Amino acid sequence: MPRDPSAATRHAALPLPGATPYRRRWFRLPRVPEQREVRLDRRRLYILPTRGGLGFAVLLLAMLMTSLNYNISLGFGLTFLLAGIGMACMWTAYRNLLDLAVTAEPGVPARDAFAGQDAAFALRLSNTDTQARIGIEGRIAAMPGAVAASITLDAASDGTLTLLVPAARRGWLRLSRVTLSSRFPFGLFRVWGYADLGLSVLVFPAPEPAAPPLPPMATLDHGEDGTANGHATDEGIDQLRKYRSGDPLHRIAWKHSARTGRWMSRAGEPPARPTRWLDWHALPAGLPVEARLSRLCAWLLAVGDEAEVGLRLPGVEIRPGHGAGHRRACLEALALWRAPGNGGSA
Repeated sequence: MPRDPSAATRHAALPLPGATPYRRRWFRLPRVPEQREVRLDRRRLYILPTRGGLGFAVLLLAMLMTSLNYNISLGFGLTFLLAGIGMACMWTAYRNLLDLAVTAEPGVPARDAFAGQDAAFALRLSNTDTQARIGIEGRIAAMPGAVAASITLDAASDGTLTLLVPAARRGWLRLSRVTLSSRFPFGLFRVWGYADLGLSVLVFPAPEPAAPPLPPMATLDHGEDGTANGHATDEGIDQLRKYRSGDPLHRIAWKHSARTGRWMSRAGEPPARPTRWLDWHALPAGLPVEARLSRLCAWLLAVGDEAEVGLRLPGVEIRPGHGAGHRRACLEALALWRAPGNGGSA
């Protein structure tokens, strides 16, 4: 059976499974996996001359050519002296970042922020070397609005590098890859390395600047006689009874017991805090989604600890409570709320 002469050509042109052409593979940057601790060893550091370093090299070349043309001995000496200083600067700049450990600041979580503010990420830099690390700069290339920060570490010491990142919208804000660089000592060379720690911070909705007054508190339940159902206090003798063995401590009427010298217990329930509900559906119908969340956030921050506050969102309800933990739970619900049936941000 005659063979097709073009078959070998067609089979040779087929790429191997999983093979990537060298031309495209050469341009791909290696993806560094996220880690909780990054040590800038020799495999993680890069060095290139700066514009000043390139100008310095051109100057040395011009001095060398002049010394060769005119046979100037002092010119040779000065050229080689400056070249040696440049090589020493290159090694000093490289060692300024070598074996520097970068971790997330232990015990200091990233500071939560409201939309429109700056979120703070704290990085801990550890210097185990006997020499100081001077002029270390941290920058986030993927976030142009982030402010660069710098730090200097003494020998065998630690320091905290705080990066401020603009928080434009509510939700989770992830810290992109951080570039740590140095131009020490004379700015002739720039040494840099990358640290991707995978840190995130929760951004709350921006509180409404001039929010309306708080909604009214929930009214007390009334009994059959039309009077409000009050709770027992230490002041009313008719609401107290003689102490019984096994009564919990919070039921004991301490003030009355101290005045009369007899142990007395409260007969009713302990006094309850007034309740205030922050309800999504109670807001004006034409108010946009983000404006609703901003108003609820402003009301939540304005409510003190004298009243319990509850939060109602479409698909989410948080029972009334008080305290810093309860307030943060409500703020997290506002920050992470998504419209029902919509996978994107509300």
